[in-house]
Amino acid sequence: MLIRPNQSLSWRQSMVFLGAIAVPLLLVSVVFAARGYWLILPFAGLELTALFACLYLVAHAACRCEIVSIGESVVTVEKGRDRGNGPEPTQPEQRTEFARGWVRVELSSATGHRYPRRLWIGASGRRVEIGEFLVDDEKTELAAELHRLLSA
Repeated sequence: MLIRPNQSLSWRQSMVFLGAIAVPLLLVSVVFAARGYWLILPFAGLELTALFACLYLVAHAACRCEIVSIGESVVTVEKGRDRGNGPEPTQPEQRTEFARGWVRVELSSATGHRYPRRLWIGASGRRVEIGEFLVDDEKTELAAELHRLLSA
């Protein structure tokens, strides 16, 4: 089972968006600078740098990827970053295995509207949170699907 966050823009689309913002901003800034308001240029540069940093951080966060593999005797959870080369993470940062017969899926109850539910999978006192980037409804569906697959 492959779990990924929603990614509304690819990196290329993000750079097109940045260009669409940068061109008019720089044109207006150059016109004002030519009229003597030169101080607008450094602030336009800072604005574009901040926008680029935000786009980079969002794109980096959207590269998260989790794989839950359910075998006959072992359940494996891998977390890592997807580099766009295929359906599996190319850099697994964490790999955890559990004996299938003892695996439990837990969906915590919401303590308030600001605190989302948490989905845990684990066994023998160890557990791993999965789907941190999913909304509550998606976590509920994922928990039901994991229960179904584990009982099959």
